[in-house]
Order: sequence, then structure tokens, then C-alpha cells
Amino acid sequence: MNKGILNVIYQSDDNYAVVSAISIVSLLKNNKHLKEINIFYLGHQLKKDSINKFNKMVGNYKNATITFVDVSSYPDELKEIGVKAWKGLYITWYKMLAFAKLDIKTDRILYINPHTVISGALDGLLELDFEDNVMALSYDATMVNAHKDVIGLKPTDGYFNCGIMLINHKKWMKDKIDAKMREHLRHNHYEVADQDLCNVFFKGKIKKVGVEYNFSTVFYGYDIKKYIKANGFLPESFYSYEEIMESYYAPKIIHSQFGMNGRPWQQGNDNPVGILWRKYLKLTPWKDATMPVAKKDMNWRLYDLLPQSIIVKLYAWAVNRKFARKK
Repeated sequence: MNKGILNVIYQSDDNYAVVSAISIVSLLKNNKHLKEINIFYLGHQLKKDSINKFNKMVGNYKNATITFVDVSSYPDELKEIGVKAWKGLYITWYKMLAFAKLDIKTDRILYINPHTVISGALDGLLELDFEDNVMALSYDATMVNAHKDVIGLKPTDGYFNCGIMLINHKKWMKDKIDAKMREHLRHNHYEVADQDLCNVFFKGKIKKVGVEYNFSTVFYGYDIKKYIKANGFLPESFYSYEEIMESYYAPKIIHSQFGMNGRPWQQGNDNPVGILWRKYLKLTPWKDATMPVAKKDMNWRLYDLLPQSIIVKLYAWAVNRKFARKK
């Protein structure tokens, strides 16, 4: 049914247009062999200049199209069902409304967070068997295991990341998921926005995807074995060291979640994947843009000075303090 057709959602405001462009051009560059790549952009207050640049960039690839979705009604829809803004904005929720609104040719649609570089072919996601699940996600690498108790999950339950979401669009529409999800949100609120929602509401309907399709940069920034131990990840509900290392040098999608020494798109960063982000920035219409400057703050200095055994414990302590306590 998919026949080499990849439907993709991106979302951002204008401040992150350039970051999205880096991700999109890496997707297009590494998937030229696909028959179609249809990009649906959920742009919050995108400037006309940014839209023109996106159109120009995507137009360079014969197999790709980009559609800018009208999301003007989304904030009011989310407010009406009682959804709380995430860091002052509703953007992170947009995709959850868009899944039911988009008319696509195939049975699936892929959401990609702009903080990513696609470094390989994504055919595996087109061929993946949902096995009657609503979505396919990878385990989250940045949330401590103790957060599960806050949202009613067991320590052995998987906690998944929503930065990369492969949605069973056929089932979403057939089972009227949108209406059920909206009703659930009227009575439930979550600390980690739509990610907590997905882990609770869709529990038992999420297919686990390999780490190679959502490879967190924390695996490049920290000692992996020490990081797994400090965060309390369990073998039943997280990737093994061996699984992570199998994709270490050739992941399909790299998700920028490590920023102790600057984000990879910032000027002056010392991020382990900064070179890769700069490579794809040069292929965008924003190649000459002035990027934000990475600030060498206390966290950066501690990261450079302290041994990994202490750094990972400090990280886990900070995340526990914020997300592992019941409200």
C-alpha cells in the first residue's frame, strides 16, 4: 500500500524554521530513492520569507512536496478541550490534532521533531508491521524511570519518546481515535505534554521501534553504561547497551537531546554532532543566516570538569527532581 510513499509532519514556529530546514534537507538528501516524500508543515506564525525558502529548498528534490497546513484554529481547539500550553505555546500539541485532519494516500504518517538529522534511508518505517497498534515509537532516553510512577505506569512499562512518531493513520481514522483522545484530554492533564498522553492513553497500543530510528545524542554525550544505570532504566523497558552500540555509528535518525555544551545548530557549540548539523545547514537557504550563540554556562563548565560518573548522577538527580515527584 505504501509503495515508496512517505508522508511526514513537521511543526514549529518561525524561530525554529531554520532548525526544521536542517532536518528536512537531511531527510530529502538521504531518501532520494523514494517515490514520494510529502511534507505537511504545521507552522505557527511562519513568516512569508520562511515559507518561500522552504518551497525553494523542497523544490530542488523531484520526489518531494511541501504543504503548509492552516493551523490557525488549533490553539482555540486545544484550549476548548482544556489542554495546557507547553512552555507557553501549544505547538507541541498540533500534530495530535493534525493526524485526523490530513488526507493522505497511504496507511501511515511520520511525525519528525525538527531537532533531528535524518542520516539514513527510512524504508524500514514504510515496511513496518503495526500489528494492530495505533503508533510505533522508540523508548525515551532522557526521562528517568521514576517518572513512570507519576503517570501511573509500572517501572517495567515502556516509556516512549514522541520526537519520532509513526502513526497508523488507517486505524486512527477507522477507530475514531481523535474523538476518543479529545474526550480523554478533557478529564486528564499531563506534565510532559503529549508525550505523557501517548504513554498513558495509548498504553498497549504502541509498537516498539529500534533505537536506530530515534537515536538520542545523549548516547554520544555521556558514558552509556553509566547513563543507563544512573537513570534507573530496566532491561524490560529500555534498550540494552548492545542494542545502542549496534546503531551508534550508523543510526537512521539522530535526535538532538544533548545540549550540555551547546545545541548542534548554535554558533560556538562543542556538541558531539555539531559538524553533522553544520553540514546540512549549508544545504539550506538559511546557510548564511546568523545562528544563535551557544552560552558557556555552569552546566557546560561542570560537564568539562567533572568525571562522567558524577555528571550522569547530577543529570539524573535534576530530572528526578523535576519529573519524578507526584504533584
